[in-house]
Amino acid sequence: MTELLGFPGTKRVGIFVFDGFEPIDVWGFAEAFTISRFLGTGYAAAPPYPFEVVLIAKVLDKVKSANGPHAMPDYTCAQALVEQYDVLMVPGGGGTRPLINDLDVLHWLREMDAKIGVMASVCTGAALLAKAGLLDGKPAATNHGSFGWVVQQGPRVLWDSVSRWVDAGKYVTSAGVSAGTDLGFYLVSRLAGRAVAEEAVQAAEYDWHRDPQAAIFYPQQAEVPLN
Repeated sequence: MTELLGFPGTKRVGIFVFDGFEPIDVWGFAEAFTISRFLGTGYAAAPPYPFEVVLIAKVLDKVKSANGPHAMPDYTCAQALVEQYDVLMVPGGGGTRPLINDLDVLHWLREMDAKIGVMASVCTGAALLAKAGLLDGKPAATNHGSFGWVVQQGPRVLWDSVSRWVDAGKYVTSAGVSAGTDLGFYLVSRLAGRAVAEEAVQAAEYDWHRDPQAAIFYPQQAEVPLN
């Protein structure tokens, strides 16, 4: 049906979820793809769409996010190995720390890497890609607040402590939390064209930070004492 309508094929985006994932890492990134539409169509248009987003977890059961709601995965890691994906994204959150020593997850990431066009991460998700050896010798970004810990997981990685996201070809990584949403729209632009990404940004009413090198300044706030 996609070919008959003259649209490019729908690309599949998988997001790995685990106990303790950061909600905005997943949902902000996912929104960039799920709100995207082919040119000449609108938000209310029927499929096909440029992207399909699915959640992947170790088991097919509810996954608790960090300080937030549960997510129900669409596929297990084992099922994902026999499915076709164009992008796999690993989010961050406190749950990445115990996964650093999960040999099954690291092995799965290496297996998926062999069949995926784009391996992405948001926040401390880069620690898992680094621990699996996928980022060795490549530039990468991660959460600035957890930079010291993440670097320890991949001493051979060319870590970037400034950029909001880094495109190293197959491996595309972002800094912390909201940077993942910017990365999502960037990947929409890269995979479906800038015009599709700009239309999606407008539909989302999102202030997209298009330049990964541009500094973002936050309002000065009073220091909060720690009890």
